[in-house]
Formats: sequence, structure tokens, C-alpha cells
Amino acid sequence: MSEELTPFNLEKTYNHSEVEERWRSAHWEALGSFHAEHSQVLEEGRAPYSVLMPPPNVTGSLTLGHVLNHTLQDIFIRYARMTGKEALWLPGTDHAGIATQTVVERKLRKEGVSRHDLGRKDFLGHVWQWRDEYGGLIVRQLKRLGISCDWRRNLFTMDERASEAVINSFVALYRDGLIYRGKRIINWCPVSQTALSDEEVIMKSRRDQLVYVRYALAKDPSRFISIATVRPETILADAAIAVNPADERFRDLVGQMAVVPIAGRHIPIIADDYVDIEFGTGALKITPAHDPNDYAVAGRHNLPVISVVGRDGRMTDEYGYGGMDRFDARKKIVADLEELGNLERVEEYEHNVGYSERADVVVEPYLSEQWFVSMKPLAEKALDVVNDGEIRFHPPHWINTYRHWMGGIRDWCISRQLWWGHRIPAWYDPEGQVWVAASYEEACHLAGTDKLVQDEDVLDTWFSSWLWPLTTLGWTGPGSDNDDLRAFYPTNTLVTGPDIIFFWVARMIMAGLYFKGDVPFRDVYFTSIIRDMKGRKLSKSLGNSPDPLKVIDTYGTDALRFTIIYIAPLGQDVLFGEEKCELGRNFATKIWNASRLVFMQREKYFEGPEDFAAYYEGFNPAAESFDLAGGWIWSAYNGMLEHYHAAFGQFRMNDIVKTVYDFFWGDYCDWYLESLKVSLAEGCSEADARKAVALAVSVLEGTLKALHPVMPFITDEIWHFVLPHSSHESIASSDMPVAVSPASLDDDGFGLVQKLVTEVRSLKALFGVPPGLRAEVQLKAVDAEALKVMERGLPFIAALAQCVPSLISDGVRPPHAAGSVVEGNELFVLLEGLISFDKERARLQKEIQNVSGYVAQLEKKLSNSGFADNAPPEVVEKEREKLAEARRNLLKLEGNLAVLSN
Repeated sequence: MSEELTPFNLEKTYNHSEVEERWRSAHWEALGSFHAEHSQVLEEGRAPYSVLMPPPNVTGSLTLGHVLNHTLQDIFIRYARMTGKEALWLPGTDHAGIATQTVVERKLRKEGVSRHDLGRKDFLGHVWQWRDEYGGLIVRQLKRLGISCDWRRNLFTMDERASEAVINSFVALYRDGLIYRGKRIINWCPVSQTALSDEEVIMKSRRDQLVYVRYALAKDPSRFISIATVRPETILADAAIAVNPADERFRDLVGQMAVVPIAGRHIPIIADDYVDIEFGTGALKITPAHDPNDYAVAGRHNLPVISVVGRDGRMTDEYGYGGMDRFDARKKIVADLEELGNLERVEEYEHNVGYSERADVVVEPYLSEQWFVSMKPLAEKALDVVNDGEIRFHPPHWINTYRHWMGGIRDWCISRQLWWGHRIPAWYDPEGQVWVAASYEEACHLAGTDKLVQDEDVLDTWFSSWLWPLTTLGWTGPGSDNDDLRAFYPTNTLVTGPDIIFFWVARMIMAGLYFKGDVPFRDVYFTSIIRDMKGRKLSKSLGNSPDPLKVIDTYGTDALRFTIIYIAPLGQDVLFGEEKCELGRNFATKIWNASRLVFMQREKYFEGPEDFAAYYEGFNPAAESFDLAGGWIWSAYNGMLEHYHAAFGQFRMNDIVKTVYDFFWGDYCDWYLESLKVSLAEGCSEADARKAVALAVSVLEGTLKALHPVMPFITDEIWHFVLPHSSHESIASSDMPVAVSPASLDDDGFGLVQKLVTEVRSLKALFGVPPGLRAEVQLKAVDAEALKVMERGLPFIAALAQCVPSLISDGVRPPHAAGSVVEGNELFVLLEGLISFDKERARLQKEIQNVSGYVAQLEKKLSNSGFADNAPPEVVEKEREKLAEARRNLLKLEGNLAVLSN
């Protein structure tokens, strides 16, 4: 805390930059505020609570998605810490195989060097150097966001401990028969030059040409069989033409040979149930090397496998297209087919095509030998634990997506043709036999020779990520155990995006159950998708993705954190515009100014920090009696806490911030602090004044604690002014307040005072009474209890409604008085001398004329049978609603005019 800050009050103006710099994560880290120890759980019996950070890519920088995700995690962990749990947030970063290698290779290309020029060892040296220099950016930015991880435990997926776990788990799965090597059609990225899993392929709608091609029959070239294809470049690799055995159109052709255009090769016409009779011509070209379904057909019919598209997306054929880009070759082949007379026709065709998630290019189905995990045996139990409620999804509708994917799960291709990553622990002897082991020495022992060559490929990045709940707690492979695992596994809450429910969530569940025999977490909170104000997903290409660091510079970290949670209801998309952060900034300013006001009142009745601390430490609001406003705010405060804690239990995070926001801005600032001025007016004893101020501070402090998980910086700053806390203390380590027993709560009738004040203000505004003019107001109580409340509430009504209130016993309405009824109590605002009756009558008469004309217009429209009978029912109903509202307004205006004419 800087010396400029007074010991008893805040600076006049809130400066978020100064406050946040003072309470950066580094300060909290130095205090050990975020440390969690297994001994507190295992030896002291403290309840554990752990959160698992989805490891951001080491290449990444802060995005609004990170802000939302990590703020949510921070709210969960800070709340758990303040409610007495041993709270552990496990941080880390992901090595991001494809992304990181791409970044480093791009850097090297600018220097005129390729990875192949350097060789594997030197290239990996460059990657590690890049990671050490630039890879920590995302961590530094997350710390600026104020997240409260136990940073001592920060883990990188390529660290020695994590790598050991990856290798040992691979070996275990292989020996259990769940990892195998096989030749299959996989998704190939021609740019990244690596295999991709199905989950790394993004399906996009694309318009292509559906090309109809005629194949001449070998025995009778005058006859043709036609096929339709969107990939005419692969005609050169055709191995057969297939028809459905139930299709009578082609029954006489089955068994005959057809001639492949351009290639001139003879291929059989076969019958297979796979063929869709309704698609295209009903006849299908079979190209086993370039389509996984065709590859399956080839296996059933013993067809040859021919490839004409290479790893780089260029043609490898012998018919004159070799070296051409696959899409350029497509155009050339269509033109050549037309010239040869084999092109029947071309149609526009819209279909879904797979794109590489990283490189954003069309993936190429590619026949390759790869490593796979057999997923079905792992998926069965992972589906059961979600169906049985051992793991709960929030919102729960994501269970349906999870079930759908798990029901149709395919084996996971885990090998990648990269150098950066965990190298596959498999070695080959001179005969080509594979030996899987945790080390070269172990492989040599198994093989009985040291003439072994290790597999060149690395593992899919997600293969290390699916072990994350285990490796972050020190697990190094099957059979390993430690105190951290015993204390904090399973973790409690995972916060993640629904887009990686398959990539990560499902696989972590499988790994946890398989390797540890228990689920990896209890609850999964799926975040919202952030969109711009036009509803578009944020993206760099659209230029609609604000830089969070610039938003923080402008509005403050607390303002951004508060705003993004406030506008993110569970299960709904977030429409974000930078200007929305004004909400959070204004709220932070309101908190600051209200705190200053309370501390200013404190300065009047207490001699200094020590005097107040001595009084406050023995102050128990639940055991005290207060005036009308004090009893009400204590009740409202406890009601807020009830809703607050209930919302946490139901994972309604934006309800949490709205609950505190509405209470603090509305109840505390707009009503109680204004009422406090009345309570402290002349006639208030010093004892009552000190008690009222202490209550204001107590409710303020409790609200700061409730807000701390969302707005950590400003709350810690102000908390240090509540009592003379040292710089070695933090609100982060204080106890979260809880509501007292609801049965003991009673607002003593202040709610009625609020309604009366609101109605007086409304009537004054309705009749154009200037806000500063103090109107006479007469009140008649409906019963003795209400009368008692009004008697106690008259000073508050006078001050808050800017009026001169009095109590009357008869119900005679005064002349020229605006009247109303509030909960059976009559209220009259005397207008004489406050407004010009002539001008107000003229204004009302003109408005009545306008509204009357509008009513007549709507009545005529609705009485027209042509409209009432032919317009859509919802349109007619809307017009009726307009008419009803207009009639209500007209009655109100006529009543107001009658008041002024009486």
C-alpha cells in the first residue's frame, strides 16, 4: 500500500491502474495466498477443492475466450478458498505440437533454413529456445488477469514429469492391447504434413462441381456406365465401379469390366450394399487409397489400392498431371474428360468438406501406417459415469452431445509426422519388428539387440492433455501414487469450452477411469461462445476480436472480469462489445465512491483506525437492534447472501454477479446510504450513530468479500481500509460471509417506506413537479401496524422523496391533489403552488387528444373484417395489445386532468 493513501479513507478518485498494479498476482504469490498443501487435507482434515486449468497453448496470447474461461475458474477457486476449503488451482501450458512447430519453422524460413537442414536434434533445440523466450507470454498475461493459481505447480506438457507419464501410459496401453499400429485411411494435412484425428477436422460447407463421367465397357466400347464424383482427380486411382445389388438398372453389368478414362485401365463392375441407389447415377467409383469407405469396399472385394495424390497435396500419377496441385489437376482433368468425350455433364453441388483445424486447408484422405488407440473399450465406462451422474454437466443439455459422440466413437489416430512433441516409444529391429518400451535400453533388452531405430513420429498433443488431471498432481504412470493425488484427485470442477468436449473432456474421463479407477472431476462447466454485437464468432480474420489487454488498459481488469461474467448466462452465447465494459467500470467507481462515503461518516464518529477497530471487532450486527433503515439493510444483506451462495451451488455464475450488483447499487447505495444520512441527522445519539456507521461498514465489508472472487483488485484495496490490515494480509484469505438464520430476519417495514417514497417521486414526475420542490404529502395508514411504520419512517420519506409528509386520519381527498394507494395505504401529493395548472391542463388535453386519435385508429383497424380475418393471428393480437395499452394510458391522462380541474 502506498504512503499517499490515508489510513482511514480512500483517495478521492479511483485509479484502476494504480490499484491493480499494487495487487498484481505477484503480490498475492509472495504472500502465499494461493498455495494449497496436501497436509491440510490428509493431516488436518480440511475439505479439498481443486480446479484444473485447461492448458493454453504455449504459442498463445490472451483472448476474450481465455478471459471468460479463466475468470470463471478464478471465481470458483477464490470462493472455495474463502469458504474454508483447501483450494488448489493447477496451472500449466500445452506444447501445442503442430502450432509450435509451425511458428518455429516459419521463423527459420525467414532465416533461409529448414528443419531438415538442421536435423532433428538441432531443430528441437531451436524450439526449446523459442519456448523459453516467448512461450511464457500467455502465463504473464494470465497473471495480469489476476488469476489465483498455485503457480509453484505450473506444469508444461513437455516437462520431464509429464513426459514420463505420457511414455509410461503409451507402453501400458500397448501392452494391454489398446494401442496398435495399422495401415488405414487417415486425415492428412498437406500443409502441416501430418496425420490428424477426426476431431481435428472441421467440417465446412463448400460448393464444388459434381462431375458426371462416362466409363466405356471394355467388351463393347459403344456402351457406357456413368458415375458422379466431386473428386475427378482421383479417377486415375479407380479400382472398380460399384453398384447396389438391388439396383436392377445395372444387374447385367455386374462382373463386366469398364475402362478408366485417361488411365485406360480396365476395372471390374462390382455389387456392394454400400452404394446409395439415390445418389448421382447409382453407380459409384471405388478409389480405395483416397476414401475410407472405398478402402473398406476394396477389402471386401480384394481390390488393388492405387494412390495418385501425395503427402504435399500434389499429384503423383503417371498420366501427365504429376506435380500439379490437386485442385489445379481437378480442373485440367475435367477439361480433358470433355475433350475425350467422357464428360457427361457438370452440376453445382454443395456439401460438407473436412478442413484442417490448424492450417484451414481441405484435408486429404490418405492411406498411411499410423498408431491408433482402440477407443470403444475405454468409452463404455466413460459414458456410464456421465449417464449415472458421477460427472455432472452444466448446462446439462451437453450430455446429449456427449452420448452421441461416445456412441459412434472411432479409434483415435495418435501419431503425428512432426518433430516437436513426445516421440513415440517404439523401436524397430532390422527385420522390421516393433518393440514398445519406456526407454531405448528397455527396448534393446526386449529385442535382444541394440540395432534398433526409434519411430520418427510424435504423439498427438491431446495424448498428453488427456492425462492432465493426473500429471498435474504428480502422476508418472500406472501404479504411481503420492500425497497430492490422495488429497486432491478427483478434481472438483472443470471449466472448458464445449468445442473440446470430444478432444479433451471425454478423453480425460477415459484416462482417469482407466489409469486411476476414478473420474477425473465431478462437475464440468461449459462456457458460452463469445460473439460480437452482430452475433458473429470472434475471429482475427473478421477483425472483430478485441485485444483484452487494451480493454484492461481502458476499463480495468476488474471491470472486464465483472462485465464478461455479468453478460454470460449459463448455456447462452455472449454478445460482447468493448463498450459494455462501461458497466463494470461504472460499478467499480460506484464501489469506490460508496466506500469513501461510508469511511467519511466513520471519520465523524470515530477518532481513528484504532478507535474504530476496537469498536468494530466486538460489533455483531445480528445481536443488535437498528432503526428502520438499519434493520432493513441487514435483512436485505442476508437475503443477498442466501441467493449468492445458492447460485454458486447451481453454477449460475452470472446470477452471482447480478445478485451482488443489484444489492449494492440499489439497496445499499441508492437506499441505505441515503437513509444513513437521515439516521445520522441531529437528534441521533453518539452510541446509535457509531452503531449505524459500524453496520454500514460491516455490510460493505461483507459485500466486498462476496465480490472478491469476481473483482479481486478493488476489493482487496478497499478491504485494507476497513481495518488497519497489514500488507501481509489479503481479503483473499478471509472468510466468506454467510447469511444468518432467515427466521431472524425482518425489515421492520422499511419496504413500505420505499414504496411510499417511490410513489411520491412518481407522482411528482407525472405532474411535472420539479425534483427540488418539496411537496406536501398526506398519508393515511390502512391499519395500526402500517401507522407505526409510517411514524418511524416520516424522516426517511421527507428526505428521500423531497417532500413534507404528514399523517391524516380521514380519507377526504384534498383539492388538486394527486392520489395513489400503496398496499392499502392512501397517499396524496398536494400540487397547489408547485405547478401551473393552466399549462399542465393544456398539456394533458393535447396529449389526451393525441391518444384518443390513436385509440380510434386502432379500433377502426381491428373492426375492419378484411384485417381481422386475413392478417396472421399474432399480428392481430399485437394490435389488440396496443389498443388495450392505449386505453389504459387514456384513462390515466383523463384522471390526471380531473385532478387539476377539480
